[in-house]
Amino acid sequence: MAFASIQFWISISFALIGGVICLMGLILRVLLYKINKDQSNLLLCIGVMALIWHVFIYCMIYTGEIQFYPRIYNKGIPFYYLVAPCFYFYVRLKLQPFAPWPKYWGIHLLPFFFGLIDVIPYALIPTEQKKEFLKMLVEDIPMGFKHSFGFVDQKLHYILRFSLAIAYAIGQWRMLYITEGIKKEVKNEVKRFNNIYTAYLLLQCSMVVAIIFNTVQEAYILKSLDKLVWVSFCYMLFSIWFIVDAVRKVRFARKSNC
Repeated sequence: MAFASIQFWISISFALIGGVICLMGLILRVLLYKINKDQSNLLLCIGVMALIWHVFIYCMIYTGEIQFYPRIYNKGIPFYYLVAPCFYFYVRLKLQPFAPWPKYWGIHLLPFFFGLIDVIPYALIPTEQKKEFLKMLVEDIPMGFKHSFGFVDQKLHYILRFSLAIAYAIGQWRMLYITEGIKKEVKNEVKRFNNIYTAYLLLQCSMVVAIIFNTVQEAYILKSLDKLVWVSFCYMLFSIWFIVDAVRKVRFARKSNC
């Protein structure tokens, strides 16, 4: 059983530790926003909150706890679509703080509304049916993208989210190298963020490919826990960057206001 595997518990521990660290980082960044009113922090926090929820739900699924809380399953789908655009505009505000927002910035919210609509069918089914489905999900994790409680094939969400994330990440790197007159400190900060986030995405690549080609034994039945461990580890690294960067900025902001 996967639940007796050391790798399994290591990956869950990395994910939970990363989640706790991220929550602490969120508190610090709210404090930071009150000090310097930096909107980029709000965007970063929105993206990180969606990531925290995503990791939390997967921990619930892998440990089997999700079956006792049927109402919360799949509610994060629309918010997961916000991660990539929020991180992209975070980088944009860091590199180009005085540039006007794009005229049609609202188009970046379309995937969010697409996800919001697609959670409706699951929300409408009876609670007992939800519980039955989640019992099957705990035993057969690929059910997460095979079920019919949605208007579209659930694989589409994984493929679309990952494709958009890669596209936005490419945009972040391009912006970093074409924007002129960036302070060295800001450039290094954005580069560190891009490096960690890109590594996190690339580690998910094999899982998404497995979903596309339905090689479920490779990614979702926990027979290849090394992938889960590395994704969780990279998430924890991201959370460490998130809080360390927040601590540094809070200290700097307080000194500046003294």
